[in-house]
Amino acid sequence: MLPVLLAAVAATCTAHPAALDREVGRRAIPWLPPDLARQIVRRERDFASGAAAAARWDRTFHQSGGKRGLEVTVRAQCERLVAAIRARAPFSEVVAGFGALAHLTVDLDAPFLDAQAGDVYAESFVEYVRTVAPRVPIVFYGQQRAVVVGGARHLPAFLATRRREATVLSGLVREDLDRVGGPSSWRRLDDRSSTFGVGSLLLNHAATDFTILASWVWFHAGGLVPDIPMQNDMILVWKGEVQPREAPLPTLGFRQARP
Repeated sequence: MLPVLLAAVAATCTAHPAALDREVGRRAIPWLPPDLARQIVRRERDFASGAAAAARWDRTFHQSGGKRGLEVTVRAQCERLVAAIRARAPFSEVVAGFGALAHLTVDLDAPFLDAQAGDVYAESFVEYVRTVAPRVPIVFYGQQRAVVVGGARHLPAFLATRRREATVLSGLVREDLDRVGGPSSWRRLDDRSSTFGVGSLLLNHAATDFTILASWVWFHAGGLVPDIPMQNDMILVWKGEVQPREAPLPTLGFRQARP
């Protein structure tokens, strides 16, 4: 068993499929510390295997709140990764650990994380996001340098804020699906719909938050985390093929407050 992964059980996370973890990891590549990004690109299969392993962790690790809940699990995974890198664990195992962290980050930003199993709105939303993902621009909301260089005690507030912001979005999706005839009619939604907007937020907030958490790990393990200069009220949009970032960044900046 990989030292940076918990033991898997029969239960599987139902909040989202592992394919979204890989998509979020791909979207994060331009914003991650370049040395880390190159390792993830080189070991794509290990990243995917770590994400898939995390999906099989006990359900309590995927649920918000509690002593074994999602926020505690995210922090623990970050600390495990720091320890593994400092102990010079094989990078195949380290990258698998980052895949697990990506899965947990998508959980963190999932609007329907707290939905009951079999919730048809949640299931339709996941299918919709998988379909539209290729059309969603790659957006970065900011590095949050203070979180990256701060101690582990700063992570709970960051995680709680992100979970709170994601939770309110599920109502928009339910209303939107009802507007077009119910959850089974999700294919009628177009790219101007509220659901497309929520899906875009899920993918890009998760990629941004994964970048922040992975950068926290890299920084506290002794790695170099270059700053990404941007004003507080701006977002960055990646142009062209996804690849580890170099200078100058091939991005467009847009002035927009993060919701």
